[in-house]
Amino acid sequence: MLKDRHLVPVRPELFAERSCPKCGAGSPTPVGVVFPGVHVLGNYQCASCSYRFLHDLPVGFAVDHDVAIGLDDGEMHDAHGAEPWVTAPLMAGFRAPSDEEVVIERRVLRPCKRVVVLNTLDFLYGHVLLKLWNAQHYLEAHPELGLVVIIPKSFEWMVPRGTAEVWTVDQRLGKAHGWYRSIDRQVNAFLTDFDEVYLGKGYAHPDKSKVDIEGYTGVQAFQLEHYATAQRHITFVLREDRLWYRTPLHKLLDRVAGKVGLKSVFRGFLLADQQRLAMSALHKVRKSCPGVEATVVGLGDARTLPHGVVDLRTRKMSVETELAWCTAYAKSQFVVGVHGSNMLLPTAFAAGCIEILPHDRYRNLAQDVTTRWTDVMQVFLYRFVDEFASPTAVARHAVSMFNDYAVFYRNNRINIY
Repeated sequence: MLKDRHLVPVRPELFAERSCPKCGAGSPTPVGVVFPGVHVLGNYQCASCSYRFLHDLPVGFAVDHDVAIGLDDGEMHDAHGAEPWVTAPLMAGFRAPSDEEVVIERRVLRPCKRVVVLNTLDFLYGHVLLKLWNAQHYLEAHPELGLVVIIPKSFEWMVPRGTAEVWTVDQRLGKAHGWYRSIDRQVNAFLTDFDEVYLGKGYAHPDKSKVDIEGYTGVQAFQLEHYATAQRHITFVLREDRLWYRTPLHKLLDRVAGKVGLKSVFRGFLLADQQRLAMSALHKVRKSCPGVEATVVGLGDARTLPHGVVDLRTRKMSVETELAWCTAYAKSQFVVGVHGSNMLLPTAFAAGCIEILPHDRYRNLAQDVTTRWTDVMQVFLYRFVDEFASPTAVARHAVSMFNDYAVFYRNNRINIY
């Protein structure tokens, strides 16, 4: 089998670089592999003390936060200090596995006997997308292996060109944290068709500068050589569950209203105010840069907008809507939005962004930004402002990103060795 730190062997030989969590002996006997959903675990028995246990295989978040579970005593062994958001759903699922029949549609696009399986299942949108973006590495680095993608149905439209098989899981993301016997049964049955199987690592934070977004969506990203000559365009990403607040008082009002059951009363006011902030910023930008066009996207209701602003907000997503949003991002010099996974796709297409960053998300800085540039252009094109940034502050960045671009590009992309 291939020796590659980005591949985890499964078949015919299962990854066995584990130690018994009970007695510490190495080289346990591999019994099989378990696919309950988000996690993929090896089933082992200690050759020294006969302790039977499951251990996370090093894929997804388990690359750094793997845990072992005793099969007979149900004890969790966590040697690496995994956070509760990782371990709690895993253990809850293990202790109460679901017999719900989850449908998996298997589509064979190119028959292969040697494959790498990339499991993108997760209960969070951004996690699925980031895992999926690992696919490109395996398509490019291992053309001798067919790529098999296990993917939620809502992401099927983004399966990249060149994939050998697609195993589409018909399940809402919110239910993906469970332990599903039906998923394990079906996936293990599929695996018997192959002579050689590896798992893709599915890193939680792949190098996003290498993502060929056109290969995933069929929509070409904004080309930097057209930045100064293309129609000036901004896309505002306005989500309704994480807002751009005018002041700390507005944020406090939202939090308190939610706790006392009055969220719906105040949320309408705050949503309208978020739009006022965005359109005020646009108005200020247009004073210095006349003719700037704009699009607004997000899960929510369309509202009345100024002239030259297209409203693509909706409460019901479809492939057509996804592609319409991608097209808007792709004609934008930059996108504007609050920090979150909602920024991953927009920044994969646009040349840059202005992100409104809440203070409690500093530790997650740029995790949600698909940084396309690896040189100093990254500093110019990706701007981060305070969570209570005024429309004036956002507009100043936007005007600079339009008007100062040509000189910055010349100095840092042309007049260099």
